[in-house]
Parts: sequence; C-alpha cells; structure tokens
Amino acid sequence: MNGTRVGYARCSTDEQDVIIQTEQLLALGVPEDRIYIDRGFSGTTRRNRAGLDQALAAVWDGSVFTVTKFDRFARNMAEANEILTALSGRGVLFGLGTSVYDWNDPFERLFLQTLAMVAEFEACGAQ
Repeated sequence: MNGTRVGYARCSTDEQDVIIQTEQLLALGVPEDRIYIDRGFSGTTRRNRAGLDQALAAVWDGSVFTVTKFDRFARNMAEANEILTALSGRGVLFGLGTSVYDWNDPFERLFLQTLAMVAEFEACGAQ
C-alpha cells in the first residue's frame, strides 16, 4: 500500500483540541495540507461537518482516508457504513491509525462494522 493519505480529525466541543490527532496524522504520513478538521461537532451525524465533507472530496482512487480513532470518524453505524461503501466504490482504503482496511474484504468489513457499532453504542451511553 503506497496510497497517499488524507486525514480527518474531529473534536466534539469547542473547548477540546485536535492537536494530538493532528500530530498523530502527521506521524502516519498524512501531509499537513491534507488534514481536514471539524471542531465542535458530534460524530453521531455527518450533518454540518464541513471538514469531513472536504476530506471525503479530497480522496481519490488509491488513496487512504485516515483517522486516528474510529469514533473521531463516526458514531453512527448507518452513516459509517454508507461512507465506507462510497469510499470503497471510489477505490479508497480506510486507514485507522497504522492499519489500512479494505471495505471489500469480508473480514475487514466485519471488523469496521463492529467498531462502528461500538462507537454508536458508546455515544448512546454517554447521553
């Protein structure tokens, strides 16, 4: 896998910071100008997340959409599945930390769906 990485970072409140996520994305090889950020937005919906929309628009066939933790990407299983299916259809892999996943691989899809389910469950429990 030699695909260029495009990174996404998110924090839920304006008081939180994305510095650690940004530093981790840089360490994973994401170029600084390819890191997209949302501040003050929940991961339970993709509505109004301009940083996510920009990151999704910035990927291309052979690239890797990269996050540091799954819950920074999504806390809604249906939307996570929708986005990952769309990325896969465009030839984009999903990077989670140092690991890279192919949505077309049944075991990797199962793993990512499990992470999505746990992230959604954690969000529901926090309310």
